[in-house]
Amino acid sequence: MRLFITTLSLLCVIAFGYALAGYGSSLMGGAINTDYVIKGLGAGAVCGGLAMILWYRHRKDFFDED
Repeated sequence: MRLFITTLSLLCVIAFGYALAGYGSSLMGGAINTDYVIKGLGAGAVCGGLAMILWYRHRKDFFDED
């Protein structure tokens, strides 16, 4: 479960990176790519939310008590 939550967190960062790439293309003289922005924000929010929910449910697995 730890690896899956970590993977979701990384996918969240990658998806938000796509959103920034879609917006940042206008800084290089192009047009804003709204598909990248919308899909990146949507996928980032879904992956981040799912990672947080799963982490909350399985947080006891992350902390070792001696």
